[in-house]
Amino acid sequence: MDQNSKTATLHTEGADIVYDCEGQGPLLLLIVGGNGDSRRYIPLSARLAGSYTVVRYDRRASTRSSGDTGIDMDMAQQSRDAAALIRALGLGPAYVFGNSGGASIAIKLTEDHPELVRALVAHEPPVMRILHDAQQQMAMIDEVFSAFQQHGAQVAMRKFAQTLVGFDKGDMAPGDQGGNMEYFMAHEYLPIGRYLPNLDKIRRDGVPVVTCAGSASVDAYYARTARVMANLLACPYVEMAGNHLAFVIAPDLFAAELLPILQRLREADTLLA
Repeated sequence: MDQNSKTATLHTEGADIVYDCEGQGPLLLLIVGGNGDSRRYIPLSARLAGSYTVVRYDRRASTRSSGDTGIDMDMAQQSRDAAALIRALGLGPAYVFGNSGGASIAIKLTEDHPELVRALVAHEPPVMRILHDAQQQMAMIDEVFSAFQQHGAQVAMRKFAQTLVGFDKGDMAPGDQGGNMEYFMAHEYLPIGRYLPNLDKIRRDGVPVVTCAGSASVDAYYARTARVMANLLACPYVEMAGNHLAFVIAPDLFAAELLPILQRLREADTLLA
């Protein structure tokens, strides 16, 4: 594939998944989190395309991709969609990067389809059920969802934003990027928040994993999960600059930190080959 970006559509399990592809080199799949679409990755993708064939996509029932918007998100279905995309591209197993809920989906992909994942980089995955205070965290997401049921998506998103750490007034705050806020609160927020990965299986399967969190995220639940997950998997943990959306706010710096992580994974893969 050449350096020019192209857009294509994959039909799988009753949905058309729209994706964008640019660059050349090993396949790198970027998975976006909740309440956002693949546009969040445009700046980062452009900075990685010199070394990778970078693919970003709108997840099922989101923005350009079709799917049933009246049902709750299924993490296994999200995993199968990502797997179908990797297979369709025909470039072999992929390096996979995910942020937030996208990191959780990337973890599920690694759990369900290890043969398709060359290595995983999970940035601040909100897998709260692995934390020692999981019960408190589950109560928190129930409160946010209750606010949505009683007062609507705008109120719930404001309550959700209060749980985020390290955002300045000038930062791009998490928000309704592609008209997805209502769908996110109604059908994605709880499935993402309640997902419990099978880390024992991931460890047994041996897919290389690196977890990351931003220094500005400090002890936010989604930063703590990255550290706890690294401990449970006995895998590297990397502290990066910035907050939960550092890849959007400061893509140059984020890419400069992510590329060496990916390069080390490539070098390790070469040694094992």
